[in-house]
Amino acid sequence: METRMLFGVGLVFDTPEFGTIVMGANEELDEQLPSTIKEMIGDQIIIKKMDGEEQVYGVVSIQINHSIAGKKNIGICLGKETSPDEVPAGSIVYCYSSEQIDL
Repeated sequence: METRMLFGVGLVFDTPEFGTIVMGANEELDEQLPSTIKEMIGDQIIIKKMDGEEQVYGVVSIQINHSIAGKKNIGICLGKETSPDEVPAGSIVYCYSSEQIDL
């Protein structure tokens, strides 16, 4: 199974409409197409917390924004069942995929 680091969690917030959203950036992904990044993320992710605990989360949706500096900010919606308190900033998000994606 391929577990590739996607990004470090820089921001976690909750919205009434969509639930918990985790956001971060990874300069290694800045040159990738949004469709490639979304394919890497898939339907599930692994979040490894600062204390070493790992948990698998289902992905509800993915948003990729482009900054004026050419950087990509990635937002992953985890839904209303996940509390923002479950994912502390500084956690690491990994893809959870059985397929190798060549970059």
